[in-house]
Amino acid sequence: MKNIYNTCIFICLISVLSCSKDTNVSHIVGTWQLSTRTIGASFDVNQDNIYRTNLIKEANCNDIETLTFTEEGTVFSGNEYVSDIIYFKYDDSDNYGINVECDKNRIISFASEYEDLNEASVLILDRVYRIEDHTLTTIFKDAITIYNEDLTTVIETRDLKLVYIKQ
Repeated sequence: MKNIYNTCIFICLISVLSCSKDTNVSHIVGTWQLSTRTIGASFDVNQDNIYRTNLIKEANCNDIETLTFTEEGTVFSGNEYVSDIIYFKYDDSDNYGINVECDKNRIISFASEYEDLNEASVLILDRVYRIEDHTLTTIFKDAITIYNEDLTTVIETRDLKLVYIKQ
């Protein structure tokens, strides 16, 4: 009788552990679309006299970037091709600008494994993405080089923050 009891407890424990693993994965599975690309500076790239920190609202680039997570532990990305982005700060001003060229007819993508670290984070290509309220956020530290207006001198670096929304 004791063996039957221990076997039942073991089966229940395995079932609980399996369910908790599925639950952890399910919060990330699906498609996430890039909603915010920011370096914490305001831009008026589209010259509508409205300065925004979200470059997706200003530049006609990266507005179709997605991350798609599968239950099998794979993540796929799709994004239009951006050949070059040069960030600069206007001389004698607190305003920033960018030179950017996008090709919406060409797509770049990647596929990789991801690791579900916990309910609040996932690891993709050695980069931690935080999950909170149906958003997925990562920060690339000092990833953006800012030049002076004539693009001859680096004057600062900034973090790049990407925010995705679950679709």
